Amino acid sequence: MDFLCADSGGRLVIIEVKLHEDENVLFQALRYFSDIDKNRYLIATLFSDKQINLEESPRVILIAEKFSEDLKRLSTLVVPEVELLEYSTVIVPDGDKAIVYHSVSLPSPVTPHAEPKTIEKLIEYLRDENLKPLLTKIRHEVKTIGKGIEEYATQGYIGYKHSSGRQFAYIRILRKSIEFGAHIIDEKKQLLDYERLLLEDAYADYSEIFQKVKAAFVNLGGKIET
Repeated sequence: MDFLCADSGGRLVIIEVKLHEDENVLFQALRYFSDIDKNRYLIATLFSDKQINLEESPRVILIAEKFSEDLKRLSTLVVPEVELLEYSTVIVPDGDKAIVYHSVSLPSPVTPHAEPKTIEKLIEYLRDENLKPLLTKIRHEVKTIGKGIEEYATQGYIGYKHSSGRQFAYIRILRKSIEFGAHIIDEKKQLLDYERLLLEDAYADYSEIFQKVKAAFVNLGGKIET
């Protein structure tokens, strides 16, 4: 990437610069965002003098001479929020050249109002009744790994947080299957990757992914209850 910065609040900022209009710049920046967001705990360790805010995902700023209307519209449809700056060159009074940046106003995205999901609503999405006892069992086992575990609903999955506020596992409920996922977190509390397992029958073996969920919980400072 062109620049990786920290703003005045310690939030990481990914800046991608193009001299001219380039339709690929958005997708290029999103690829960088994926890598940086996953590794922001490691980056905070490497640049400890910057006091990086780990609670927020990075910002993304795109700079170019001009952005197409299509790219402006697409920028409103992605996560994270993308900021666009167009530049122009000017001649200052002493004859030198300078660059002036202009913030680009983005069209307001038209999105339907989404009601907050509950765990019960997420479970209702599962149509295979044979998998519901398995789902209940996994939820119970994750919640009772140790003390201070919070189970919560998002728009797309059931998440599990350590008392520090960091997520270490999730369950995504599909129509005829369950996706059980673990955050791979090392002893330095750095997020390394994600692993997931698709469960499609009531007797599926999820022991391996469950051990990785427990390891993530322990590495975040949790204590296993016996």
